[in-house]
Amino acid sequence: MANALTTRVFVPSALKAWLYDLWRGGYASDSQAEEAEESRLATRWWELAGYGALLLAASVMRLWDLGARAMHHDESLHAFYSWNLFNGTGYVHNPLMHGPFQFEANAAIFFVFGDSDYTARLLYAVLGIVLVGLPFLFRKRLGRLGALFAAGMLAFSPTMLYFSRFARNDILMAVWTLGLVISMWRYLDEGKNRYLYISAALLALAFATKETSFMVTVILGMFLTMLIVPRNLTRIQQSIEIGEVSPPEAIWRWIKGIWAISRTQLNLSEVSRPTAFLVLLITLTLPQWSAAVSVLQDTALLSWTNLVLASPETSPPIGSPTGGGIVLAFLITIAMLGVSIYVGAKWKWSAWWRSALIFYVIWALLYSTFFTNINGIGSGVWQSLGYWIVQQGEGRGAQPWYYYFIISSIYEFLPVLFAIVAGVYYLRRRDVFDYFLLFWAVATFVLYTIASEKMPWLLVNITLPLIIISAKFMGDMVERIEWRRLVSGGGVLLAPGVPLLLFFLWQLAFFEPSDGDSLSFVIPLGLATGVLGLAALGYYLARRSGTANFAAFAVVPVVVILLALTVRAGLLASYRNGDTPVEMLVYTQTSPDVVRLIKEIEKAASETGQNAAIPITVDNTSGFTWPWAWYLRNYTKVSFPSLKDAPLQQTPDASILLVHRDNRTEADEVLKEQYETAQLVKHRWWFPESTYKNLTPGKFLGAFADRTAWRRAMDYFLYREGVREQIGSEDSYLYISQQLPLEFEAAE
Repeated sequence: MANALTTRVFVPSALKAWLYDLWRGGYASDSQAEEAEESRLATRWWELAGYGALLLAASVMRLWDLGARAMHHDESLHAFYSWNLFNGTGYVHNPLMHGPFQFEANAAIFFVFGDSDYTARLLYAVLGIVLVGLPFLFRKRLGRLGALFAAGMLAFSPTMLYFSRFARNDILMAVWTLGLVISMWRYLDEGKNRYLYISAALLALAFATKETSFMVTVILGMFLTMLIVPRNLTRIQQSIEIGEVSPPEAIWRWIKGIWAISRTQLNLSEVSRPTAFLVLLITLTLPQWSAAVSVLQDTALLSWTNLVLASPETSPPIGSPTGGGIVLAFLITIAMLGVSIYVGAKWKWSAWWRSALIFYVIWALLYSTFFTNINGIGSGVWQSLGYWIVQQGEGRGAQPWYYYFIISSIYEFLPVLFAIVAGVYYLRRRDVFDYFLLFWAVATFVLYTIASEKMPWLLVNITLPLIIISAKFMGDMVERIEWRRLVSGGGVLLAPGVPLLLFFLWQLAFFEPSDGDSLSFVIPLGLATGVLGLAALGYYLARRSGTANFAAFAVVPVVVILLALTVRAGLLASYRNGDTPVEMLVYTQTSPDVVRLIKEIEKAASETGQNAAIPITVDNTSGFTWPWAWYLRNYTKVSFPSLKDAPLQQTPDASILLVHRDNRTEADEVLKEQYETAQLVKHRWWFPESTYKNLTPGKFLGAFADRTAWRRAMDYFLYREGVREQIGSEDSYLYISQQLPLEFEAAE
């Protein structure tokens, strides 16, 4: 009986041609790439001056008053456990706080410079400065101007600036990621093994920093696969006979055919550079992917075994295997390691074993905390990924799918706008590197949008490729300007013309007419006339200067205007509103009340002579231990009971009590005789998410025709107005012993 469902496997001719052109335009063979290899770029004096100025500006912005802002909940966790390691109490890897690198690096900084809010953020500030300098190493591909523009945008980006002054590992990942991209392209261009070794080190640092390293590996691997497939697609199709069969049979024939080709025709020792780098990516990181099999534990494939490969419970630790799952996890990891060694040996053993040695020495040292926590190797190779696979269902933050569209338009409007224009422009050029930049930007945005957890600090990862592609586009545009023709044709008038045109459009869009006022007609008419006049003048000048030349120069004034707004947004977010959640970047933040209170506690402890022995109790309801555990780390009589689980029954032996607002009623009754009247202390507060959540297509489109909605949007965009009154908070109450000379007033 004939099978009703048949399968014909084919590749659309248009797609096949595009992939082939991509390959031919990129790396058809190592020998061709060697012939096309560019000579080393000589450094110009203006480049050195530009990078020097940008690095100086980046250093000042990132290091200035670094310890002033209140420590965020997450920052205090990272700082406290780093401090524990510094003090000799050790460190145990916990994927909740991601990789171990930041804790060990912070502990080293504390050893050299002491522990403080400033030094707790120093690692991130320094790496944020390093990030600004990295484009210098990418000049061959970005161009002199493109690389310099990239450095400038990284220096002044509100997202990069804010999270370079924030003790989270996302800015560290940006450094490792850009470094990995640079070393990959240097290897593709030059074919030198040293770039494989550098890549191995960067991969190890990335996997020891944060699990977003898996996304980085996937994105780079997908692109390299796109380069490799066209070279082998025809051979594979000719070697595999599909015919009219069912889909499962077709898939099976493909698998058998590819396996047969890999065994008989594939010589890994003679592969192209893209294939070589892909082999390196896969083989070095394959064991770290072992826990990916845990996604199957609740499916029909494995559920019948009752094996737990990634525990969803807190005991045993979330993401770790239990029982028989431990044996299976061990066997899978060993098998992955064996496959890696086998493929590495078949590829280029002399280069592979050195790369693997670099990767695993760094990785093992960091995860075992220099062999003081051997169990960290096990948790690093399995629980790191297992934890986040289990946690995907939590969707922490509960942000809508369009979250990154909104927050990027508020802070990263410059790279977003030019990345979109660059994408359209580069799609027409058939250049492999341009395709890579476009793929990197789009794939990163899509993957982080799909991921269930969306947070403002993850915007660092999205912003990085947007900045790189937009900077290259800007450099390309400026380099193609014919300055003599532009000047002789009057095209330079575009420089004052663009700001003037935007001013007229702004005034026209937000003009408020008054009843019975003749100016209500004259003013908008004059503004409209000015807009049309400037447009006509621009058309005339474009014809004289050359349309393409004129369009290329138009990039300059637009960049200047948007860069000025970008710098302003970054300074507002990082300095004026650094711990005040009128900024979406701030998200949920510790209140400045906490900083003011700790200063008063230090003062009172000194005045009474109790110093570090002053007794303090902090109600840990709703996680209020943090950031107090960090701020009170040097005090010897501090307790963190849960007054929700065990309400106060009698007066505690504490001069200072901080009680969660939900437990205030019981505390008032017990403490009223010996303590001053409770004072409100804002513990943590957050951006009013109701202002952007539950947005529907109808509401979004309706806002375009609503001038009031436009005005509200502009008031927030420029002045951060309209949200301060809606800020949410979770508060505590301060009880001070009547014998303690402590004065505290919460901010209004």
